[in-house]
Amino acid sequence: MNTGSSVFSNPENLPVEKVTIYVSNSGVLQKIKALDPYWLQKRDLIFYEKPPTGGGLVIGAVDAWRSKMAIYLENLKWLLSLEHHKFWSTVLYHPQCMDSLISFLQEASPPYIPPYECNDVQILYEDIRRLVLVVFSRLVTNKESKAHWMTKEQMASLIYDNFIFTIPVIWDICLTYGSDNNRHISRLIESVYMLQPRYEADTAQALVFVHEAFKYIILQVNKDYESDDPPNLPETFQISDIKRPSNSKVVEKLTFPMLQDLVVHLLDTAMTLRIFTEVYPKSAHIIRTTNFVLSIVQVYEHGIPHLYEKLEEVGDPTSIKYTQVEGWIDLIRSELIDVFREILAVYKNAIFSGEGNISNHVEAYLSVMMDALTEKLLIKDYHLCHPVNEDIDMLRQAYPDIDSVKTDFILQAIYSNLDEPVPEPSDHRQTNHIDMNGHVESINNGAGPSTDNEIPKNIREQSLISEVKDILPHLGDGFVLKCLEHYDFQVDRVVNSILEDTLADSLRKLDKDLPIIPEDPVDRKFLETGVERLNVFDGDQFDIMTRDDVDLSKIHVGKKKSKYKDLKDMLNDKTEVKSRVDIYSKYNLVCDEEALYSDEYDDTYDSDGVAPTTDMAEDPRRPFVTPRALMNARRNDEASEESESEEDTAVSSQEKSERDRRNFCVNPEEVRARREANMAARGRRNKPAAPPRSGDVTGAPKGQGQSRDVLHNRSRKEQHKSSRANHGRRQAAQWKRSQGMMPS
Repeated sequence: MNTGSSVFSNPENLPVEKVTIYVSNSGVLQKIKALDPYWLQKRDLIFYEKPPTGGGLVIGAVDAWRSKMAIYLENLKWLLSLEHHKFWSTVLYHPQCMDSLISFLQEASPPYIPPYECNDVQILYEDIRRLVLVVFSRLVTNKESKAHWMTKEQMASLIYDNFIFTIPVIWDICLTYGSDNNRHISRLIESVYMLQPRYEADTAQALVFVHEAFKYIILQVNKDYESDDPPNLPETFQISDIKRPSNSKVVEKLTFPMLQDLVVHLLDTAMTLRIFTEVYPKSAHIIRTTNFVLSIVQVYEHGIPHLYEKLEEVGDPTSIKYTQVEGWIDLIRSELIDVFREILAVYKNAIFSGEGNISNHVEAYLSVMMDALTEKLLIKDYHLCHPVNEDIDMLRQAYPDIDSVKTDFILQAIYSNLDEPVPEPSDHRQTNHIDMNGHVESINNGAGPSTDNEIPKNIREQSLISEVKDILPHLGDGFVLKCLEHYDFQVDRVVNSILEDTLADSLRKLDKDLPIIPEDPVDRKFLETGVERLNVFDGDQFDIMTRDDVDLSKIHVGKKKSKYKDLKDMLNDKTEVKSRVDIYSKYNLVCDEEALYSDEYDDTYDSDGVAPTTDMAEDPRRPFVTPRALMNARRNDEASEESESEEDTAVSSQEKSERDRRNFCVNPEEVRARREANMAARGRRNKPAAPPRSGDVTGAPKGQGQSRDVLHNRSRKEQHKSSRANHGRRQAAQWKRSQGMMPS
């Protein structure tokens, strides 16, 4: 441990493995190497732990995790703050350093897990995640300054012999950071494999282990635990080397937690392989040489369908866990298809860019496709997502000498599985050949009969631009159009020229993000006639110089006479209203002017349950029957009213006809009067007259006591005195006396 004083000095700029530092310890000078356990500091480097989640959390568990992980974060900051030689000495000789870093990679959340609900926990997790990546990035940086650097040979030996980087560590880095830091992880992984080529052999051994893991998963989901018979698998699938369950009499069946563990393991592996192939394209060669494509095809054919079956057997379709596991199985299918696609993309990119020997890349591509044809399900789903016939057509354009027997066999095998006819290969107007350097050159063989002239020019141009941008989506539409015009609208020549960087000088000077600028019709007319026009109607709907379909009904010569003299004349014109009477009369929404509603009509009591009027009572559809007990009283009333009825007959008949014609409903005023009379009558019958309320506040003389009414009246007067004027005179008088405005 460092107990003396020292200053790092490297005037000759030697690599750190050759630097010796002089240390003064109690007046004694010692020579210590730059990479030595002497530089270790006594510090406890704790391991990373997952944040507590779930519904049954212990009170204070989150706070305890935050306080502990704050220490972990401070350890990372301390490690990054060390000098170059102390940093490497700590990594190499501290017993907890690498274990602490790897603990985060092992416990970090994979990309398919949503972020933590607690904002503080998520922020702390992201800070730790970022600093761990910075530490691993520093571990592959051999030179930090002129005085602080290490030879690549020494670094390669250190990271390999001391197990700083291993294949599990590399794959965990890919899974943890590859989804959102693709470029950075790509540079990091390439640096590791460039420094130490022996990692390629380790990768091949790791793929063999993954192959055995896939076999074990297939065996677990295909085995019938109630029978001792081996699972029903094809002869090509060798299961003799797989570790089987114990031979005890009581064999445990596959439960839902066991199935969930198998799905999570398979999902982690598939996603890791996809990201690893994406960030390190050279891994495609390792995958092909180890025949790992067959493992992907087998687990997709014999594992994925049985995972769905086992999930239905042991799972509860109504639970959230069931839906989550089902979604993970769907994600496994997508990731395995993407792994296969990334492997093929490596060889396609090498063919189209002309890197290396194109014929070898074509053979490798066809070899991978032939391996995929050993089973049906993967190649079928891949073709539905990424049509193989389109890739084959592009390969035939880039490499005309491709083996047609193999390509035809591949297409026939795929389309026979789909029960569809093999599409005819597209007829291209040019052929390609490979020069001595392996690059693709396009030779135009002359155009045959074409139907391009039957398609409008703008539509044909947009179609060709879309074909180019499907391959090169970063280019602008205007730039692609200029290239198409230069190469006689031949997509293949444009793509090859851009990929090989052999564009003409006039096209090199253009901006690659150039958009399409639409042509101005006025400029086109000027080019055709040579006459320059400047008019307010240029290009609008009335421009007869550039348009042949001008609407003449909107054009009027001279002053247009108005239909109406003034506003009153226009309002009196009811032509439009009368023309719509027939339409609304079908729905009974139109009536005569005499039967219109009155503006002063009040419909407040229309919905009240009032007694029917005389007109409603006389309705023959609703006959009124007098009770027998009231018949005698009715006879007496009829005798007394007989004389009066004769006098009012003439008047009532006239009023009734007038009311029937105008009043189509009960008059609201009569309804209100009738209701008020009824309420007053009920009040007089049911309630006695209330005595007048006394408002006496004077009461008896002082000292004799006051009655309850007087006290109540005084309190009421005090509470409501603000409603009257001059209620604050006493207070105002007191304030004036206090200010000396009046004698006291």
